This record gives sequence, C-alpha cells and structure tokens, in this order.
Amino acid sequence: MWAVIYQDKIVKTINNPKPLTLGGIQYPKSIFSSAWTDAERKAIGILPYIYTGQYQDNMFYNGSESSPVVGEDSVEITRTKNEKTVSLVKDSMKAQVNSVISSALKETDWIIIRKVDIDKEPPADLMQWRTDLRAKAVELETAIDAKNSVGDLEAMTVLTQEMVDAGKKEAVFYNWPQNPRHI
Repeated sequence: MWAVIYQDKIVKTINNPKPLTLGGIQYPKSIFSSAWTDAERKAIGILPYIYTGQYQDNMFYNGSESSPVVGEDSVEITRTKNEKTVSLVKDSMKAQVNSVISSALKETDWIIIRKVDIDKEPPADLMQWRTDLRAKAVELETAIDAKNSVGDLEAMTVLTQEMVDAGKKEAVFYNWPQNPRHI
C-alpha cells in the first residue's frame, strides 16, 4: 500500500497497483513493482505504508490501528492489540462451548427421536458419548468461571509442550469427546 504525499499530507491512498497521473504525468502501474525503488517513488511523492506493532483480533484481543503518520521515507501505522474484558471473554468462550455441544448433539438427536417414535433403545456408545459431551461442557464452563484474567482464559486454548509430552493432541478448550462412530 502506498500514499501520494503533498506538503506532508496524504492526498491519496493506493491499495492496489494501478496506473497513476501525478503533476500531469501518467505513470504505469509498474512503478509499484520492483522496477522502481522506494527512493524513485519518493522523488515523485509516493511513500510506502509501514505497519509496526502487534495486531490481533480474536476471542481475547481487539486490534486497533493508529492514524497514519507521514514520515521522511514512509507512512507509518502503529498496530496495537488490546485485551478484552474478562467478562466479555468468558461470555464468548461459553457461547463457543454451547455452539460446540449443540452441534455435536445434533449429530445423534435422531437416536432420541427414534426412541420416542418407535421405542427402540439408543446405542449405548452414543448415549455415553452424549453424556460425556455434557460433562465436558460443564467442566469447561466451571473452569471458565474460575479464571480471573484474560491470560488464564487464553491458556485454556493453548497446547503446551508439556501437554504434548503427556500425549495430548489438543488444548483443554478444544479437547472434546469424540463420536465413537467417527473414530
């Protein structure tokens, strides 16, 4: 991304290379390729955007960007990651738990309907899996409620080397019982 600069102000932002007219002169889009150097572009008033800092936008952080600052050789935008509130993260994690269990239980709701419709007993392995899913949801919601910081909540989603060494393949938050018919 580039900016057309005039008197230390951004007059135009160029997101994608395209032909450009500056001061009555038509330039091909190749000026934004390696055919031109940053110094050559600077000489006609075009500076590259440079991003600094950390940007993260997920369940735990919101990302933000500063207003562009015109510098000597670039236009700088500073990215920042801002921690969300603990209560917001807890709500988000619990909503994800509810979404996962709801989706998983839907896979076998038919066995419950069949029991009601024709009085056929559900397979024991699927009933146990459904019970295990509910237990996992309660376990996760209890663990979520017990956490007091975003870092502690985020740790529930991270697979550590210690966990790998212990034979685990997923972080606590993602380690749900597997449908026995899909193993």
